[in-house]
Amino acid sequence: MRTAFVESGTSTRRPLRRLMRSGTVLAATALLAVGAAGQSWASTPTLRWTTNAPTPVTTLTLPMAVDSAPDASGIYFAYYTTLESGTRPYAGFQPKPVDANGNHVLQAIFSSFNADATTTDDHCTYGADGGAGVSCSVRFPYAPGTMYSLVLKRAGVSGATQLMSGDVVETATGTPVAHIGSLGLPSASGRFKSADQGFIEPYLTAGCGQRVTVTYGKPVGTEAGVDYTGGLPAVTDPSSGSCLSTASQTTSRGQQVTVTGNASAAAVSRTS
Repeated sequence: MRTAFVESGTSTRRPLRRLMRSGTVLAATALLAVGAAGQSWASTPTLRWTTNAPTPVTTLTLPMAVDSAPDASGIYFAYYTTLESGTRPYAGFQPKPVDANGNHVLQAIFSSFNADATTTDDHCTYGADGGAGVSCSVRFPYAPGTMYSLVLKRAGVSGATQLMSGDVVETATGTPVAHIGSLGLPSASGRFKSADQGFIEPYLTAGCGQRVTVTYGKPVGTEAGVDYTGGLPAVTDPSSGSCLSTASQTTSRGQQVTVTGNASAAAVSRTS
């Protein structure tokens, strides 16, 4: 699974620094399943989501609350999106260390691996996971348990280029929280398909020792002024992997998923 692991400074205007996967993380990704009966330690649990829209959509709203997490880097909760041409921008959230004021912090990401992607946005830089593309990110203080939405838009078309924007809003009120970034793609890329997938990944070795609980809300697709609301995403562990196990339950707020790392299992497997 191709992913971009980007780190920015606390200033949203600082250029991104791409983090290449370390050898230990690569090793962790290829490990066989270990752990207690009924548990599947997986490097990338996956999710499936849909907006139930009958056509591709111009805007995607993808909600998530981080209910509890260590104030540290390590785990990435990402949504894939696919445009009509097949190119796949993606976006997601990463818990981060507290800021200078002691606030809990999330990093929101919006990226494209398309070699034709362009940007003039100060929140973005060229390159994605060491290859071609554009990566955008922003950090913002968050309240645990509050639902925030990634709002991804085909914001406009000008000649051969379409503008794609990513923002964060507070889900309940629609209040703007942070601008992630914007990038250009060929105008033939088109709109977002109405359903896709995602993943939960320990992009740093430290992620294998963390426990994080998030709640996924229902994705919304908007086209021609009409909102289409999908069901709750379904999260699944692969049959083999390295160091993460997931447990899910449906609550009044959404699909709550607890991700539990097994650092000792990953460490033993890496040395075997």
